[in-house]
Amino acid sequence: MEFNAFVGGSYESEAVTADAERTVNFYVENMQSEGATTRKTLYPIPGVEELSAGGIGPGRAHFFMDDREFAVIATTLYEIDSGGALTARGTVALDDNPATISSNGDGGGELFITSGANGYVYTLATDTLSQVAALNGKATMGDYLDGYFLALDAATSTLYISDLLDGTTWDPTQFAQRSAAPDPWVSMKVNGIYIYLFGEQTSEPWYNTGESPFPFAPYPGIRINYGIAAPFSRAVLGKDIIWLGAAIEGRSMVLRAPGFEPEIISTYPVQSQIDGYLGVSAATADSYSDRGHSFYLLNFAQQGITWAWDAETNLWAERGTWLSDENRFQSWRPRWHAYAFNQHRMLDGESAAVYRMSFDVATDAEGLQIRRLRRAPALMAENEYIFYAAFELDLEPGLGATSGQGEDPQVMLRFSNDGGKTWSSEMMRSAGKLGQYSARVRWNRLGCGRRRVFEVSFTDPIPWRLTNAYLTLAQPVQAGQGQ
Repeated sequence: MEFNAFVGGSYESEAVTADAERTVNFYVENMQSEGATTRKTLYPIPGVEELSAGGIGPGRAHFFMDDREFAVIATTLYEIDSGGALTARGTVALDDNPATISSNGDGGGELFITSGANGYVYTLATDTLSQVAALNGKATMGDYLDGYFLALDAATSTLYISDLLDGTTWDPTQFAQRSAAPDPWVSMKVNGIYIYLFGEQTSEPWYNTGESPFPFAPYPGIRINYGIAAPFSRAVLGKDIIWLGAAIEGRSMVLRAPGFEPEIISTYPVQSQIDGYLGVSAATADSYSDRGHSFYLLNFAQQGITWAWDAETNLWAERGTWLSDENRFQSWRPRWHAYAFNQHRMLDGESAAVYRMSFDVATDAEGLQIRRLRRAPALMAENEYIFYAAFELDLEPGLGATSGQGEDPQVMLRFSNDGGKTWSSEMMRSAGKLGQYSARVRWNRLGCGRRRVFEVSFTDPIPWRLTNAYLTLAQPVQAGQGQ
């Protein structure tokens, strides 16, 4: 019988006996063709290949425009050429926050960098970096809109603006402080023609009124009744702005807002897990689009977890860098995406490396192996024993490497009979050497269980593509349970 719930995202309920699904380093794609042999497929996330490595890490901000790529790595602003080589362009301050980089385009010819609560201007024509004295200790994060650089001082809930197309000049009389609500602004992000200013419990959009000398003001009549739980969790994905929200009632959730009406996109299990994390305010976010999918990545470095939301399927999955010596995942190390020189490029959350991210690469940061995992929903028949004659994994076989690891790629299967509390030992099967396109991946005589959960995992560096799973039962599963 077809196990048609096998392909899916992560959904680890508080009660694992209800659902213990987990997907790591895969994403789901819905088949658009009526003639497809399956409705959904699990595809592998891309790997990363090191282009260069600077001094001491980590990566903190990444930017590309007009054929010039820049990154803040630890305390250094680097320019990166098309081959990935690094050229140091200056030094910036360092604190526990990420940095930000924004541009005022051809009209100003400048980059505005915030790092360590200070502001800096990089003049593109002369390749010089200078600190903005007026923003010393006042620039938690920066952005750009309508000719003005913006700096938010989260310590005082103050928004500063530069002179028009001049990031070196900041009139000390030109600022705004929050008055519409009592909770202070702690974060900011420009999306389209609006500045989203996030408070701890509520938020508000600002826009350019055209007035002088201070052109920005709150959009009339709009108050967003959600704040932000992690100031650097905001990211723009397409036309939407997404962030880890906070409500006055105390809960946390991930929100998406194409305009001024945010919707909750996090599932109950994701929200429940986030509520249990320590240090949530340190979470950071990133976003990118590739192969028709758009991803929002929410990193909890302290917890060692990266959540990935796919805007095309509305499904959550996990990304993680596998620590084989410790037999566990940590948060995904590739961070801070920029699409530069027709490549998806990433920095590293721990080292000073610059990576090319691609589906033709099968390794993680520092060449580490990528471990991929899919844990399926439990199979039940009114809590009666089900006898499993066989489990077969439907994947694309015959994709083995020509030599070395992956020459005979292996699938690891284990199962739990108590919804995911305890597990069997792993059982290995070959996915077919190169060219063995008719290979089948099948396990026989798997015993019985009342609440059976199957989990498959992979570490060989090949493009794993999972399309379905099939069960041969001595006793059928009740309709609607794990099908």
